[in-house]
Amino acid sequence: MRPEFEYYMAALDRWPFYAGVDLSLEEDAPLEGFEHRVHVRLELNHPTADGLCSAEEEALIYAIEQEILSHVSPEEMRLVAEVTHRNARTLVFYCSTAPDEEQGIYKALASVDTHTTKVLDEMDKDWSEYKDVLFPAPNFMHQINDRKVLREFERCGDDCSEVHSIEPLFVQLDENGAQRLASELKEAGFDVKDLAEVGLNGQREWQVTGQVRSPLALSILDDFRQVWLDLADRSGGRYNGWSAEVMPVGGNGSLDADLSAD
Repeated sequence: MRPEFEYYMAALDRWPFYAGVDLSLEEDAPLEGFEHRVHVRLELNHPTADGLCSAEEEALIYAIEQEILSHVSPEEMRLVAEVTHRNARTLVFYCSTAPDEEQGIYKALASVDTHTTKVLDEMDKDWSEYKDVLFPAPNFMHQINDRKVLREFERCGDDCSEVHSIEPLFVQLDENGAQRLASELKEAGFDVKDLAEVGLNGQREWQVTGQVRSPLALSILDDFRQVWLDLADRSGGRYNGWSAEVMPVGGNGSLDADLSAD
């Protein structure tokens, strides 16, 4: 069965890098006995101009993936990620032994006559590719969570094309960092809703809440997010996600869109 992937977009060698990763394995990786890493590479027949999979080809690629998965057992192989980059889709497995040409993957690929395929096998007992290369860094976790929260807004009946009051939150700041962040927020075109000391028990800490009025769209949030991450980094704090009010048709409501990278 295909795992539930969470997707993020990055860049590698100046090409888009679209990765779906099984995040549920984070605490358990590496799985004992699964020391081989296997790449199953499918060359795209009709990639987009930036080397990604077109909507038309996606269905066929998905069918091939399902055929491959039907030939392997999770006790022998674990699919941890799929990556689309530079005109190819690559499935990343970890397995107990290197697959041979009489076993599942090769049997599945033997029936694939629509795409050029390749299987590569290497030792990776520490799962360094999964943990260090493919597992999303904090900024990509924000990207993943933004997508999740937008889906939740839509589920609540929100019209994401409407202008919302979006409020980014910055935490773990000292006083100078908070003042600097507030100043740079304004310079970047955002409002400052609140600057407050929130430390308890002798721990002095400040947080800053910004504000901007904009439609809720992933492309817009992508632009905002990078600015917010950069501001937090320069100020010595941490960007802790955003919140906005749900604007359902015919009613009002609110939804906390906390995108903490913790």
